[in-house]
Amino acid sequence: VEWYRQKRRFEAERRVAERKIHEQAALIEKAQDAILVEDLQGRVIYANPSTERLYGWTAGELQDAAVTRRIYIACEKLISEARQAAFASGEWQGEMEHTARNGHKLTVASRCTLIRNERGEPQSLLFINTDITEQKRLELEFFRAQRIESIGTLAGGMAHDLNNALSPILMGLQLLQKQR
Repeated sequence: VEWYRQKRRFEAERRVAERKIHEQAALIEKAQDAILVEDLQGRVIYANPSTERLYGWTAGELQDAAVTRRIYIACEKLISEARQAAFASGEWQGEMEHTARNGHKLTVASRCTLIRNERGEPQSLLFINTDITEQKRLELEFFRAQRIESIGTLAGGMAHDLNNALSPILMGLQLLQKQR
């Protein structure tokens, strides 16, 4: 009888754990950020649907090393540094420039975390990439507008100062013309 109760309790706990796993998997599938898991050799072993939308390759195509090299072509050194930092300290974060399938350059805020197995040994790397391309473009536009405004203010100030310096000279010339 005790064995039967333990078996039922174990099955109930297993069902709860499986439900949690399914809920978490659904959340990852719905995430807006690109989520990639790489093995220790840098091969993609998991990519969520947002990764496919962001880069334009299917999850199967992303497992090809040539495809990931194309994505990271603009930041090969930085991606290597990110992996090394994750191995050394457990995580890394920063901005990178990636390339989509259609050739468009993407700026991503990237977070890399080292995943360890139950024995504490490195198992894989988790990358979470947020597309900030539009945000960076707007930021550049804003800075450009600020620079133009600053140049306008500077030019206005210079014109005012020049006017102040030339006014007495022009008034003097007018007085000299009247005296003739």
